[in-house]
Amino acid sequence: MRRDTKKKERISDIVGACSGILLLAILVFNIVWANTVHTVGVRNNAVPDSAMTVQGTADGRNGPITVEVVADQNQIYQLRVLSEEETNGIGSEAITKLPKAIVAGQDLDVDAIGGATITSEALRTAIVNALREAGIDTKAFNLRTVKLENVAMTIAEAEAGNSNIKVIKSGDWAELYPNEYESWFSNEMNSEFHSYLEKFPYLKTLYDGYGFAKQYESARGHMYVIDDVTGTARPHPLAKCFTCKTPDFTVMTNNMGDAAYALKFEDVMQQVNEPLGCYNCHGNEPGDNPGQIVLTHAYAADAVGEDFTEIDAANLACGQCHVEYYFDPGTKATTLPHNSLASMDPDEILNYYNNVLVDENGQGFADFTSPNTGIRVIKVQHPELETYLGEGSVHRGKFTCADCHMTEAVDANGNKYMNHFLSSPLENQELINNTCSKCHDNLVTEITALEEDVIAKTTEVGENLVELHHAITAAMESGKYTEDELNAIRSVARDAQFYWDFVFVENSNGAHNSRLTYRCLDKATELTEQAMSMFK
Repeated sequence: MRRDTKKKERISDIVGACSGILLLAILVFNIVWANTVHTVGVRNNAVPDSAMTVQGTADGRNGPITVEVVADQNQIYQLRVLSEEETNGIGSEAITKLPKAIVAGQDLDVDAIGGATITSEALRTAIVNALREAGIDTKAFNLRTVKLENVAMTIAEAEAGNSNIKVIKSGDWAELYPNEYESWFSNEMNSEFHSYLEKFPYLKTLYDGYGFAKQYESARGHMYVIDDVTGTARPHPLAKCFTCKTPDFTVMTNNMGDAAYALKFEDVMQQVNEPLGCYNCHGNEPGDNPGQIVLTHAYAADAVGEDFTEIDAANLACGQCHVEYYFDPGTKATTLPHNSLASMDPDEILNYYNNVLVDENGQGFADFTSPNTGIRVIKVQHPELETYLGEGSVHRGKFTCADCHMTEAVDANGNKYMNHFLSSPLENQELINNTCSKCHDNLVTEITALEEDVIAKTTEVGENLVELHHAITAAMESGKYTEDELNAIRSVARDAQFYWDFVFVENSNGAHNSRLTYRCLDKATELTEQAMSMFK
């Protein structure tokens, strides 16, 4: 019995020791594995001489993600994640799984990893940056942001003085595309609107001296743009206010060039036949190339410059109107304050208005001057394109405006078509179930909470700006400040209001790009506090 007992004890000791060694080995392996650069793809001896090895970086959730890509124009042979700081078990899932999916399918348009959308998009961006560094055309790997083959430019045929372009009216498309035509005009159902001036009374102070302090209402369906522009209490002496309101004026600018913008509003009104329609996004080719997107506003191409091929056609089609703009002081032409993707950033736009677009006295551009404070105010318009394509956007390389606001439908005869009724993704349960749910457990709850928080913070910043306006007015009346001292405060206040307005007038309340939204609001807060600290 003793021998058996001792034998069992020795066996138990051996098993225990082996288990301990095994656990230690597993621990060491995991540590080594976690700190080892892993390669996804073919073996080294299968990489051809034509392949280049390049690196790319993008900001993830917790820090920069750096990748190494071995590729040529035909294939991505190897991917390596060189460094990252993503959360273990969440972001790390994307780091492990996404490179395998991309290499296996030779496709950058793979689904984001559920629960790790930010990491997924950052990893994809890092890979794209590496490919572009090597001069490799990313459209070979199905990157959604490149759809040049679907974009037909009318700009070449629209040189100033060319008066040959005519509008094929929307009704002329109806026979070929009855479903698309009917669904587009169903946007008449989007008829409700509210007054921002009633909802946010502080706007009357911030916009005092400009038309938006007289009347400012929320957007409604595209079918009402002519009614809205002609019925508003805001003054509109020139035809420039018809930009993005009717294809008739779009063609007029393409035929006449910048001279069209300075025509009298009432004179052009007599030539307007319909609100936004098929021509604005599809040009004059209803039968030649179904679904082809045509960039009909020349200024939109100028505004993205050489990055034209990097922006999805569907984003350009919407972005040519849903964008920040100003009227050129000389020609009155609708103009955008950037010429590349990088210069779309609000910091760059503000720098353009402050230091590039200056008058003969060296003063930066202003839409109006506040009569009570003397602040030379930049009135931001509706920078949806800049926000959605801006730094921090997690969806820009994956989805387009059409993917979220228009969806494929099936008519009574089983024919598929693109539904042109524009709606919020939050109201499209089919889209939520089939697409959004892959990354969002409850999209409606998540976005509703985000929007409520953004609106609350935007209101707080706006009301603080009103206090700043009152403080400037009091300082002017006190006689304690020199004009140079007042101008220094006004300059900071101007910048603060710009960042606030960039968020207030962007129609998504943070949903398009929450990171950029909060960055602007934080900057507005910082500058408002800085201006307040400048009073004696």
